[in-house]
Amino acid sequence: MSERLEEICSIELPTGESVGVHRRRFTGGLGPHVAIVAGIRGDTPEGTRVAHAVARHLSTHHERLCGTVDVYPCVNPLAAHHGARHWPGFDLDLNRRFPGRADGHAPDRVARTLLDATRAADMVIELRGAHPAFREETQAHVRHDQPVALERALRANVRVVWRRSAELQGTGTLAAELPGLICLEGGVGNRLTDGVGLELCDGVLNLLVVAGVLPEDALPFHWAAIQRPLVATDEDIVRVRATRGGLFLPSGRMWGEVEVGTPLGEVVDPIAGETLEMITAPVAGRVLAMREQPVVYPGSLVARLVAT
Repeated sequence: MSERLEEICSIELPTGESVGVHRRRFTGGLGPHVAIVAGIRGDTPEGTRVAHAVARHLSTHHERLCGTVDVYPCVNPLAAHHGARHWPGFDLDLNRRFPGRADGHAPDRVARTLLDATRAADMVIELRGAHPAFREETQAHVRHDQPVALERALRANVRVVWRRSAELQGTGTLAAELPGLICLEGGVGNRLTDGVGLELCDGVLNLLVVAGVLPEDALPFHWAAIQRPLVATDEDIVRVRATRGGLFLPSGRMWGEVEVGTPLGEVVDPIAGETLEMITAPVAGRVLAMREQPVVYPGSLVARLVAT
């Protein structure tokens, strides 16, 4: 049984210095290979916190591992240092650069190296946080045509498992290159959120048990505490947008049940103080995401619902 820190790629800086992209590898005999990837975007510190918490647990239980777990705690350290989504200098979203190029610029080289390192894994878990403008409930994203990933994601301790079409996952993402990938996210954009990190950490540890890498009694909780999620398709996810510009004041409750016409918030004129638009739920369901960045324009997304 062993644990080691490895540099998988080095990023050269204009100053002549370099910054490494690292993984923590935990090995414990024969068994599955699991990769846990965080920090592809620099504005998702929740994912990096979860990766750290998982690695800390494994470091005290790695003698009980049956397989290999690679934890990539922060794949985009330069962006994370600035709390920015895009790679600084290049202004590129690393999660749109896959499969990358070994002979390309730094973001493309990191994308290629990460893809090569994770492609052969039996299970890949990507950890994210919410979009910077939103608060989101915990959720798992899987491809709609990946039944094994769906079955695993049901044990990931999230509110919703979203079965997404390949087209809506976006080109150039790690998920597009690895169809069986499970993406976990939630919380508040570019911040750490009470409770969310613990929920996602418990979910990842439970997935390691599901994969056969950890024994069940190595969990820091009882398996019965794992949430039973809703399963949603793209058609079940309803996006609610403002039609007027102004200041959005939310009134909906996260994961609260709504009926058609339930108030979700209002758009106000911050100067005159008048209400420009009352925003209500167009369907019955639950609130999956709510906008926290208040300034909106016509067409701005203000909420995401799961129709039930």
